[in-house]
This record gives sequence, structure tokens and C-alpha cells, in this order.
Amino acid sequence: MSLRLYHFLRALLAWLVPRLVRFRPEGLENIPAKGPFIIAANHIHALDPIMIAIIAPQHVSFMAKEEVMHSRLLGWFVKHVGSFPVKRGKADVQAIRQALGVLAAGNVLGIFPEGTRSKTGEVQAAFSGTALLAGRADVPIVPVALCGKYRFGSVFRVKVGKPMRIASAIAGRPTSEERAQGTEMIMQHITTLLAECRGRK
Repeated sequence: MSLRLYHFLRALLAWLVPRLVRFRPEGLENIPAKGPFIIAANHIHALDPIMIAIIAPQHVSFMAKEEVMHSRLLGWFVKHVGSFPVKRGKADVQAIRQALGVLAAGNVLGIFPEGTRSKTGEVQAAFSGTALLAGRADVPIVPVALCGKYRFGSVFRVKVGKPMRIASAIAGRPTSEERAQGTEMIMQHITTLLAECRGRK
């Protein structure tokens, strides 16, 4: 992993993105000054991680779908900016260990709980991995809503909610029911932020 590469690209994109779209971040004061914590956001486009990276001053390690690693260029990029693959729809023990390692080191983990992009822009059913990790690592979750179009000149908003803790309710090794309840809490927060995000002009 190259932190220098990550922060160089982050600075470059932070300069470039506002020149391509009308970038409107809100609630940046809700991002903790330091980790560990999880950023959980809705997923509407392959470029979503860029928007998350821009708003977070810390290095964010993203969990990327395993298929990304099949691309030589994207696979190299994901690996060298400190992100890692996850097998969707199954218990990926290796990915869980890597994610817990990121948090144990006091760093920031970026997750899209839905596991795939929404074709309609609406929030979809989510996997329970985010709740599992928050419970196991006992860290807060920062909910984020992304809304807008990745088109030149379009308004694109990123709304950051206040950190939430579900770990006290599902600490240690949560049951499937506890993970489901935690996941519902996370997605409710994201859904509320998304509605507020869309209500802006």
C-alpha cells in the first residue's frame, strides 16, 4: 500500500471534481478527527469511492467487490491504495479479518452495505457485514448519502450524518437477528440522509 499515492490522488481529485460537477458536500463536521470508524454509504456509481475519499481527510480503506481484481489496472490500483476485495453474498473470512485489521490499527474503513450499485438510485436491501464489523470492532459508523448525477455541470451532493453507535447492542459476536437489526438501523439513517439530500436545491 502507498499512502503517498493515495493522498496524491485524493488531492488531485479534490481539485478536479468540483471543476467537473457542482460538488456540494454537507455535514463534514460530523467526520471524526481520527479513527477507527466505518463510513457507510449508499451506492449509485462506480465512482462513489472517489467522493468518499475526497470528503474524508484520513486514508480510507474500501472493501471492493472481488470482480474488480480481475482487471489488471483496477486490481493494481485497489491494492496499492490500501483497499481489498470481498466476495459478495457469502461469508468472506479473509475480508472480515482484513477489515477488522484496518479498524484495529485505528484507521477508517469505507463500506457500501448494499454490496452493489442501485440502478434506480433508491436504497436497496443491504448485507449485514457492516453491522457485524461495527459490533466486533466496537467502532462508530458514519452514515453518508450520495445523490446526484455524474455528468458535467450537474449538482452532486454528499451528505454526512452524525456518527452512530450500534456496537453496544450487538457487541462481540452478534447473532444473525442482531446483525439484521443493526443493518436496518444503518440503512434507516442513510435513507433519511438521502431524502434530505434530495430535498436540497
